[in-house]
Amino acid sequence: MNKYITVIGGGLAGCEAAYQIAKSGIKVKLYEMKPIKFSPAHANENLAEIVCSNSFKSNLITNACGLLKEELRKLDSLLIKCADKVAVPAGQALAVDREEFSKLVTKEIESNPNIEIIREEFVNQENFEEVIVIIATGPLTSNNLSEQIGKLTDSENLHFFDAAAPIIEKSSIDMNIAFLGDRYGKGENAYINLPMQKQEYEIFYNELINAEVATLHEFEKREIFEGCMPIEVMAKRGIDTLRYGPLKPVGFDNPRTGKRPYAIVQLRQDNAERYSI
Repeated sequence: MNKYITVIGGGLAGCEAAYQIAKSGIKVKLYEMKPIKFSPAHANENLAEIVCSNSFKSNLITNACGLLKEELRKLDSLLIKCADKVAVPAGQALAVDREEFSKLVTKEIESNPNIEIIREEFVNQENFEEVIVIIATGPLTSNNLSEQIGKLTDSENLHFFDAAAPIIEKSSIDMNIAFLGDRYGKGENAYINLPMQKQEYEIFYNELINAEVATLHEFEKREIFEGCMPIEVMAKRGIDTLRYGPLKPVGFDNPRTGKRPYAIVQLRQDNAERYSI
């Protein structure tokens, strides 16, 4: 039997894999390139950094997302255990304070005697055929490792997709316009909702599709992934695309007018002071 198992990547998948292996009494070498090297999307030095949405989706066991999380709880999942401890209000969903979540996972991994964290970019110093290796680097795989994976899989191209959720300060939200609530009145009024009338939406839409855009990083110039599409790209597919997508107003009546908004922006709590779309 191998004396240890190598896990490459200290993100969500890598930390969970390392934790489950270590529970079995097997030593783990967990490679994480931060803080020696950061990808363009990384922001802090901790493990299990969430760079996209802070929501783990529904907690209801009547759907696949919620049922999976309940099964993970019963199987002693490190990530779900940490997520439950640092959860923020999100109605029927499980959402976390991303910074506290990352800190807690890091603390659990660092304190595990069976896990050795190696803070450097992985290079193929070992023969993959002689050791057990789990590659868990996801969409933030470094160029060097991506090339190695391509050689191992005999693939010329590998594509990784991810997106960052916009975050705003709570103090910047005008609560004379916004209102608290969950779709169809379910949940605990965990979301801040910003309603738009038709004229407001059309002004917003025209400003959005004609707005100056930021200069893209090289890694952002590749194919668009339908599941993580930038809003300005989505909007250019048609004026009503957003109203049938992320800005859909179904399940709400504006408490100030008693009528359904023409469109709505829904904000989810990110931590004590911030909200994300």
